[in-house]
Amino acid sequence: MMSCPQKEICGSCSWSHIPYDKQLKAKLSDINGSFGLKKLNLKCDTIISSPKTSHYRNRMDFAIDWEGRVGLKEKGKWWKVIDGHACFLADERIDELFVAVRSWAQTCGLSFFDRKAHTGLLRYAVIRCTSLVETMITIVTSVPKSTEAADKVRSNLLCILDTARPTTLMWAQNSTITGVSYGDRLETLAGPGFIEEGINGFRYRVSPQAFFQTNSYAAPTLQKTVQEFCGDLTNKTLLDLYCGTGFFSVALANQAARTIGVEMVPEAIVDARINASLNASRSTFYDARTEEFDWAAFGADVVILDPPRVGMHDGTLQDILATKPPVIVYVSCNPKNFAREMVLLQNTYRVEQMRAIDMFPHTPHVELVSKLIVRR
Repeated sequence: MMSCPQKEICGSCSWSHIPYDKQLKAKLSDINGSFGLKKLNLKCDTIISSPKTSHYRNRMDFAIDWEGRVGLKEKGKWWKVIDGHACFLADERIDELFVAVRSWAQTCGLSFFDRKAHTGLLRYAVIRCTSLVETMITIVTSVPKSTEAADKVRSNLLCILDTARPTTLMWAQNSTITGVSYGDRLETLAGPGFIEEGINGFRYRVSPQAFFQTNSYAAPTLQKTVQEFCGDLTNKTLLDLYCGTGFFSVALANQAARTIGVEMVPEAIVDARINASLNASRSTFYDARTEEFDWAAFGADVVILDPPRVGMHDGTLQDILATKPPVIVYVSCNPKNFAREMVLLQNTYRVEQMRAIDMFPHTPHVELVSKLIVRR
C-alpha cells in the first residue's frame, strides 16, 4: 500500500494507514452507525471498492503561500503550505505537471499571495486531467492593479507552456480576499478552454471551474448504479435535481420520455447543455436554485437527488414531502446528512435498494446511493 511521507501534517489521506479492506468495512460501519444514531431501521450491506486506490484523483488544488511554497496546505493551518508536496492520490499526470508548475511559480518573478495580509498575486495552481489524456492547468491570482501589470502576469503565465504541455491553460482572477481556488474572471491562454472526459461511452465537457466526479475510475460504477436504481424509464419523466453538468441526466435522458435537469450554477448548466448536444441526449436544463424552482410542475416519475455535502435545502426537502415523487434515487456524499433527512422522509418513503461506492479511498468519505419508493 502507498504511504505518504507528510501524512501527519497534511491529512488529505487520513485513512491511508488503514488496510484498504478494513477501510471499506469502516465506511459501512460509519454509514450504519449514522442510521443507528437517528434510530432509523436502515442498513447498508454493500460497498463497491474503487478500481484504483492510489493515483485516482483527476483534480488537485495546489496552494501557493506567501513565501512561494507550492503544494497542499498543512492540516489546521489554512495559511501555510507544504512545499513540493503533491499527493499519492493524484493521477500520475497531475504529479508530472505539478513539478513543472511549482518550478515556474518559484522562478517567474510574480509575487505570492499572503492569506493574512491579502497582498500579492499567485494563489493556486489547479491541475486536472481526464481518462481521454487531456489536461488543464488553471492559475488563480489576485486581480492585477493595471493593464500593464495584467500584461506582465499574462506573459509570465504563458511561460508555463515552455515546460508543461497542458491541453488547456487558464488564468482565473479572484477579486476577493477569500482563500478559494477559483476566480470571478476567466481567460483562456492556450487550448480550447476546457477538457473532455469519457464515462461509459458518454463524453463530458469539463470547464475550469465546473465540478466533475474526482475519481474517473469509479465514476462509471456510480453512474451505472444510479441507472439501475432508476429502473425502466420508458414513457416516464426523469428529473435530475442538483444536476451539475448533467453527469446522470445526459446518460439517462434517451431512456425516458422527458428529462429535466436543475442546477443553480450557471456555468454548470452551460456545460450540461453542451454535454447533451455532444451525446445527442434529449434533455432540458434550467439554471435555478432547486428550492426556488417550481420543479413539481413537471410531475416527475423519477427524481435523482445529488445535493452538495451539506445535504438538501430545507425548502427542497419540504417540497419533496409535499409533492411525493413516486421514485427518488438519492446520491449522498455525506451519509450523516442523508440519515438526518431520512428521519423525515421515512414517513413518506421506504428504502428499496442501497449501495455504497468508494469514490474516495484513504479518506473517510464515501458515496451512498439509495432508491426510495413512496409508501402506499
